[in-house]
Amino acid sequence: MNGTFQEFLDALRAFESGWDRERYEAGIIVDWQLDQWAGGTVSELFPGYTSWSQLTEAEWDAMAYRSMNSLGFVGYQFGEALLIDLGWYEADVFYGAGAARNTWQGDWTGRNGVDSLEEFMTAEAQEIAIREALGFNLDVIVNGLAQSGIRIEELIGQTATYIDNGVPRTVGLTLTGILAAAHLRGAWGTLALLQNGAVSQDEYGTSILRYVDQFGGYDAPLIEELIAFYETGSPGDELPGGHEGTTPPPSGDADPIDPPADETLGGTAGPSSGDVLIDWSWGSQVDIHDFNPQTDVVRIAWIGAANLSVYENAAGDAVFAVPSNQQTTTLIGVGLDDLSPGNIDARDGGAEALVLGLIGDGGHSHPPSHDDDGDPEPPADQTPPEMFMVSLASASRTIEGFRPGVDMIHVEAGVTGDRFEIFEESGDALGLTVRIVVTDAQGQDLSTTILRGVALADLSLGDFMVADQGVRNEVASAIGASISVPGEGGGGFDIVYDSDGSNPPTITGTAAAGGVRWRADHNADDLVGFDPARDELDFGSTSVHGMIVTKTPAGEVAIDSPWSDAVQVVRGVSFDDLTIEKFGVVGNEHLRQDLGAVLSWELGVGPIEADTLYIRSHEYGVAETVHGFDPETMKLSFLYFGTRERLNAEDAPEGLTISSLPSGQSVTLAGVSLSDLSPGRVEFHFDQVMEDNLEAAFGFDQNDVALVDRTSLLTPAAPPGETTDGHQVRPGAGEPPSGGEPDGGSSDPSDDDGSSGDGADDGSGQPPAEPFGDEVVLTWNWGVVETFSMFDPAEDVIDFGNLGAAQIDITEEGGALVIEIVGNGGRAYRFQDLAAEDLSLSNLRAPDWSSVLEEAGGVVDQLTALGFDPLG
Repeated sequence: MNGTFQEFLDALRAFESGWDRERYEAGIIVDWQLDQWAGGTVSELFPGYTSWSQLTEAEWDAMAYRSMNSLGFVGYQFGEALLIDLGWYEADVFYGAGAARNTWQGDWTGRNGVDSLEEFMTAEAQEIAIREALGFNLDVIVNGLAQSGIRIEELIGQTATYIDNGVPRTVGLTLTGILAAAHLRGAWGTLALLQNGAVSQDEYGTSILRYVDQFGGYDAPLIEELIAFYETGSPGDELPGGHEGTTPPPSGDADPIDPPADETLGGTAGPSSGDVLIDWSWGSQVDIHDFNPQTDVVRIAWIGAANLSVYENAAGDAVFAVPSNQQTTTLIGVGLDDLSPGNIDARDGGAEALVLGLIGDGGHSHPPSHDDDGDPEPPADQTPPEMFMVSLASASRTIEGFRPGVDMIHVEAGVTGDRFEIFEESGDALGLTVRIVVTDAQGQDLSTTILRGVALADLSLGDFMVADQGVRNEVASAIGASISVPGEGGGGFDIVYDSDGSNPPTITGTAAAGGVRWRADHNADDLVGFDPARDELDFGSTSVHGMIVTKTPAGEVAIDSPWSDAVQVVRGVSFDDLTIEKFGVVGNEHLRQDLGAVLSWELGVGPIEADTLYIRSHEYGVAETVHGFDPETMKLSFLYFGTRERLNAEDAPEGLTISSLPSGQSVTLAGVSLSDLSPGRVEFHFDQVMEDNLEAAFGFDQNDVALVDRTSLLTPAAPPGETTDGHQVRPGAGEPPSGGEPDGGSSDPSDDDGSSGDGADDGSGQPPAEPFGDEVVLTWNWGVVETFSMFDPAEDVIDFGNLGAAQIDITEEGGALVIEIVGNGGRAYRFQDLAAEDLSLSNLRAPDWSSVLEEAGGVVDQLTALGFDPLG
């Protein structure tokens, strides 16, 4: 170990504040720099001193907490946004939200007795705040990793190699290194590093990897202890990592201020037996019929305000939605005006503020971002986009406040052009509307989706995600959009360079490296003079259905329209000149994925398997013919495919041709026809098919094609609170999970080695993902079913990990107890020759913070319905 936890904090504070005596005495830091950070000369602040070297140790330590850099970060480099999240500070305009630096013009909440910036610039305040911040970040990271089926304990102690500005760099992963990294780049930046290998820098160009390495290897408290301090405060005088339970300020002349033992950041509710837990659960639609506003609590796990939408539905029920995750929790019979602060407990301070601002005021009849009570809408970049699904099974509905350019209509596979209508209508009680009608094969209406207050002229092709080309044509015709087709030759649009000044590119701000941030705009003039070392591209929240990146025949980066010949060329700049950070923060998750796919291909990042042909879409002028492709043994992969539109697969005299516009890039599989392909040997990542239906070009069902992990690819940064998925994996229809027997076969590990000991079988012939002995830990692993043949109720344990009650479905089937993880492609655990009545509470385990076992509808309730005796 490099030292104690307090020594870690001392080193972090010295480096962050600049008040590092060793570097000062070595001449690395000089007096004029300390003058800047102190806000005055040593003589002005310490009359009688002529040099900062004359300060005592106590005075030097005190100055570290007062140090302020050019962006207004103070002490440990606390900023306004973090202290808002931690509950110390409140402001509507702050750094990162309308201000160019931390101005500290907001209001202090009085937390821990601090009512001003002056009072915060002390050891007494900051030694508490830094521990809260570390716990806050760690809580986000632990929960974020859990969504990918990863436990942070599995990463600690490992080494990992990342690409930092094009250079491979290997670092050891330790808890203090991860904590320091999160303090530099935030919890989500660190989560992006651990999940996706995304290396980022701060405003001054400091790499996150430097912090992982420089501050790694110190002793640290338990993960649970750090998170508990953030969530509840520390009892008595205890601070995590302190000396004998306490951490005196470095100056040694004051006691730390103790947060009240019952104080929590994320809400005012006390414990309740009627809790409703809202956690990440893809696609779940939960109705709560017995919520009692007098006693019950809505507990919102780590879901930030940017991902949370709270409103009343048409029936007046309070709805807590995560639109990006297609999930809702509805309190049946309970409106927003029925709720009080005592009913809300949110881990995220921003989410808490969002909910508390909406409840108890009479409610809303539609999502609050578009209410009609005169309140201003929240900034667009803080309001998550919503996806509205239209399918053959959709119910009729009216959508209030649809936001063209932000929200999207997804017309799913099965809805074809001859069963789809879109038109504008006005004059009835709803006023101006756009109506989308889906019919059956006989032309009878199945459903009508009404966009209230929206005209056809407000919409663009980028507002629609469409599986069927006929539907796309109907939409384009109705809204007056043009779906252009290349001219003679059909090999993609021509690249036309344009820098005549008619539509000059827009500068949106300053890049992290000090250069210019240029708006990506395929309708604007080319970018001339883009400096790859300093400048960035700004894609904002543009949808992948309205913009992609391509590569010109000359090798230059191009910002492209999927629908026409509109293109903006980044003159003289190739993908080799870029890093993923040059794409800035990208609001649209699918665009993040496709930008990352293209850059990963160009930079050689990601898997390349010998038996796989990788289909691309971004390379103008590339038309390949592949001889010897064997559809029975080889695979097609769309892992590096860079668009969600205009994919075409058709039989030609030479063979099957797969092509994409606008680039016209194609590959022809000589001697192969479309009917030769097996969906199980065509690979996509999750969002390409489960949300965007790329498989429809082949006539495949989305549930039959293979899903592969894309998290090893580069990915641009996401807005705070948002993540990028792509970890879901599954074999395709008829394919073995990893080279074993096809679906329907059977295999027993005990047959392989002659043993008859405990074993788990996922059909792959490989060891189980989780070691089975005394404990079975339930994890996400898309579509995989594991079978345990010798679970012993006398000593073995089932650990439900980070799962919530809504994610668990327990049944008995064919003499086996089956635990399915809902929304994970059929992921399940089968315990052969085990029944619910065989178990006791000692066989069930979950983290201390989780209520998955005891909450209504949770594990115990489900098992009890099958014969389990909770008192037995």
